[in-house]
Amino acid sequence: MTATTTERHPASLTYYSQFVLFGLVLPLLFIAGVQLFILSAQTETYFAWTFGAPVSAAFLGAGYWAAMIHAYTGARSNSWAFVRTSLPAALTATTLLSITTFLHLESFHLASPLFITRFVTWVWIAVYVFVPPILAIAWVTQSRMPGANERGKHPLPAWMRGGFAVLAAFALFSGLGLFLVPDAMSVLWHWPVTPLAARAVSSWLCAFGATCVTLVFENDIRNGAGTCSSLFAFCLLQLVVVARYAGAIDWGKPMAITYVLFLVLGAVITGANLRAYRKPSH
Repeated sequence: MTATTTERHPASLTYYSQFVLFGLVLPLLFIAGVQLFILSAQTETYFAWTFGAPVSAAFLGAGYWAAMIHAYTGARSNSWAFVRTSLPAALTATTLLSITTFLHLESFHLASPLFITRFVTWVWIAVYVFVPPILAIAWVTQSRMPGANERGKHPLPAWMRGGFAVLAAFALFSGLGLFLVPDAMSVLWHWPVTPLAARAVSSWLCAFGATCVTLVFENDIRNGAGTCSSLFAFCLLQLVVVARYAGAIDWGKPMAITYVLFLVLGAVITGANLRAYRKPSH
């Protein structure tokens, strides 16, 4: 009876997972957001490489700050079901950024005359060497706990599930294109991106797409609410980036309007998910 009763309760976060979220993930997300969203025009000094177009830096910074919301609420909730929907996105973003780092290492500020610039560069490299396996260990450890894989108790409406699938399609098409064929995709993309910037941007787009696929598979309003809070923030912050750098965007390209519609649709769908989560029945 004890084993059966235990399985009916949602798995809690292990001490390891709590340490990863509070001690590692949250501080790194906050600092990266400051470097890129606030200091987007000063990456030659305060970041690991220089962005030719500050809009790309601000895009990444918005991604880091949006991710911080679910990292905090997930750590506070102490519920693995509430946290796990963001793990595929976290592993996608960190793995692709790790690959991007070593594909373009010659563009990094390893030989900068400024100590602060060399320091943040080496911190970036260290983070993207060690964080992906740290996250993978947390995922494997948590997944083995009793009750860790329960899902679908509060299913999504069909329209919302379909909406997440549409968002995933756009994000993964754009993200994989920017990562695999950055030169070709940069012709379609609505602001100027070098191959390094294109792959960095793609990491967050692929993470967004991976999250939406996860939410479709999870099919649970309650379990996906924390992730939706970050997706909602991502869409709003990216709209701020668009407004802030409207002059850097080529509005003559079809991708520009499509991208804005993608962000608006993302905000509507994730906002509806959060509203449904707050209803008493959930």
